[in-house]
Amino acid sequence: MKRRMTIYDNLLWTVLLLMIWCVSSCSDDNEPMDGDTLQLLSYSREFEDVTRSATVPAGYQLYSVQHPEVAEEGHAICTYLTVAPQEASLRRFVYETDHWHSNAIVKDGVDYYIYGYLPMNAVEDVGISPFQDDYSLGATLHLSGIDFFSNKDISLIVGVKGTESVDANVEVKTGNFLYQAKGRNQNHVYLLFDHLYSALRFSIRVDQNYAEMRKIHIKSIVLTSSATSKVNADIVMKPGATPINSITYTPTDEAKGEYTLLDTEHELTTTYETLGVPTYFASGASMNLKLQCLYDVYDRKNNLVRKDCTSENKLQDVLQTIKRGERRTIKLTVKPTFIYVLSDPDLDSPTVVTE
Repeated sequence: MKRRMTIYDNLLWTVLLLMIWCVSSCSDDNEPMDGDTLQLLSYSREFEDVTRSATVPAGYQLYSVQHPEVAEEGHAICTYLTVAPQEASLRRFVYETDHWHSNAIVKDGVDYYIYGYLPMNAVEDVGISPFQDDYSLGATLHLSGIDFFSNKDISLIVGVKGTESVDANVEVKTGNFLYQAKGRNQNHVYLLFDHLYSALRFSIRVDQNYAEMRKIHIKSIVLTSSATSKVNADIVMKPGATPINSITYTPTDEAKGEYTLLDTEHELTTTYETLGVPTYFASGASMNLKLQCLYDVYDRKNNLVRKDCTSENKLQDVLQTIKRGERRTIKLTVKPTFIYVLSDPDLDSPTVVTE
């Protein structure tokens, strides 16, 4: 089964170009010199021009376009350079002063299988083990302490392609993790990423008829879950058409998950508005998601009629079929059950309904 990030059936994936340059006098993590040393130096402004020479699968998008925050200092990719059958070396590629910086020791002519994820700071701890004792057959990434709800779009490496020059006309495919190191001054590697999480966004408005009598000031929107606030994930990566082969979540000892989408007061209108921060979540874990809203009701003369109204919506049915890599937009409308009787108590205690 193919799993895609969708926004009304529009694919939204990522591609990131890594430019690797050979140097000869530095090593990472104080390791002894054992071959050619590679330093990763990438310029985000060049990404657009570079990708025109590469063919990528339909629906992929340049990572820096989808996530402009990649330019923030300290943004990092976590990679494992593995050699079959069981050798693995952890490397960080950190974005600083307009470049991706790292030192990675590689040997000319050696086949490396590259696995990893980003952003690196979304995980408390990470490990890797070979699939069936051989990294050429795949790997299991062990991500510990990831947030059930997050504003970070954790993405996994699902495709690797090395090139001899930055303008090489190459085809980058998902399901290939092999990088064949070459002894030359410049090495270039394309990486394809796929999403670990599902994504949500919320649009909210006031019912047109109700807005003629009352105003709504939304004060907070909070997501809750029956899952723990942090989970661990074991992700099996394998070469082939479905590189993310399986994901197994296990709970931690943390409290139940809770995520604040909005915590500042805002007057709603009759037009849908997207409020809150980006919301990603581990849909493969136990969910039972609920949406809790807190709001005040005013009359048309701006007199406070009722303070701190609350409403809770169960989202389990709405999200029952959501998959990793999908994004759903949930529309909410504030309206009373009955509005034809002005004196009806429901007028001053409206509910929030999903549509």
